[in-house]
Amino acid sequence: MTWAAIHFDYPGRSNQRRKQLITDAQIVPVVSALKKRRGGSPDLLAYREGRRWVDVTSADVNDYVKRATAGEFSAKDFRTWHATVFAAVAVVGEVPKSKTARKRRINDAVKGVAFFLGNTPAVCRASYIDPRVFDRFDSGWTIALPKRSGDELLGNETSRHRVEKAVSDLISEPRESPLVERPLAA
Repeated sequence: MTWAAIHFDYPGRSNQRRKQLITDAQIVPVVSALKKRRGGSPDLLAYREGRRWVDVTSADVNDYVKRATAGEFSAKDFRTWHATVFAAVAVVGEVPKSKTARKRRINDAVKGVAFFLGNTPAVCRASYIDPRVFDRFDSGWTIALPKRSGDELLGNETSRHRVEKAVSDLISEPRESPLVERPLAA
């Protein structure tokens, strides 16, 4: 099996430089083919319509999401959900007794999510991370996770579903879920 990767280096939101590495065996060939296509704009996402290439716009993506979910959802809802899940994973562990230590852990989580999304911490906290994750953390609640790294948890479909269910339980009613725990500091 040949290992392949695609590197992206581009200006993102607020003209912040973004570097991405794509290694997914199913995605790499598709992205490679799109990058090598002839004609059309230099934008990556496009589809063939007859003999011409048509760019995929954010409106196209949001229209698709609305049709596929039969609801009033957009790509931002997925971005918000991922930010919320990453934040919940980032604060897992013993909940510190000190308010300052809890605040430090939350700030570190926000910075990590901001880095992942390519946004500022302020925008991430205000617009993408569900505040209930941090409210629950301040009250001593986190999701219960097996001892694995975040990449192992979120890279495996079965584990990712378990983590997402735990986050859903955390932000709705943590006391009723076996996937949520209250690991108070000793």
